Amino acid sequence: MSYPMVHLKVAYGLLTRYDGGCMERPGDFLLGSVAPDAVHFHDDYDVSLKEKSHLWKFGPRWGVTLDSEGWLETIRRFWKENGNAENRDFMAGYCTHLLTDWENDRCIWTPFREKMMRGAALDEVYGQYAAEAHGIDQWLYQNATESQEIWRLLEQGHAYGVEGCILKEDLERQKQSLLKEQFSGITAVDVSGYRFCTKEVMEEFVERCVERIQEHINLGN
Repeated sequence: MSYPMVHLKVAYGLLTRYDGGCMERPGDFLLGSVAPDAVHFHDDYDVSLKEKSHLWKFGPRWGVTLDSEGWLETIRRFWKENGNAENRDFMAGYCTHLLTDWENDRCIWTPFREKMMRGAALDEVYGQYAAEAHGIDQWLYQNATESQEIWRLLEQGHAYGVEGCILKEDLERQKQSLLKEQFSGITAVDVSGYRFCTKEVMEEFVERCVERIQEHINLGN
């Protein structure tokens, strides 16, 4: 699915375009927008944790979604149940992450997987996708004019646990990793030879997510 800078750019785009000042804690919103992946920082991580944090149970294994509309409806229901929570801004970010991954699965990953499988193992195909997806994520961080502001707001974000989905302590580890490790000291990334996750594809994808997610999460309420 999408890597952290894509999630943060989508969330920041929503924040600046649609928020209208209604969010009391924009940092919580941005931290929430990466929170479902906090399970990667759990000591005993396995993919079942990611399925739980992403409200996903719609195929034989993570990465093979057979009921896209069922996943979308589950995310919508989750937002209805949590849209008035005390940590609403964080939960709005959490759902923004899920919807961004839903869009990625539908528009980028599944078409790529179906085109490239042809007898290849799923893990091999994902490896091809991940190499470019990770590189373009680093490129986006290096070239986005809003990166500094995103990191400033992210640092202000308060970590929360989400029952049945993620633990607060895992999210706190993820936050520190994002702020101090994952994007620190990286050399300039050359994406000119990319074939799948090109900068044009990902910039268009971010813009489309910003346009469409507001249909499912009304930030004005």
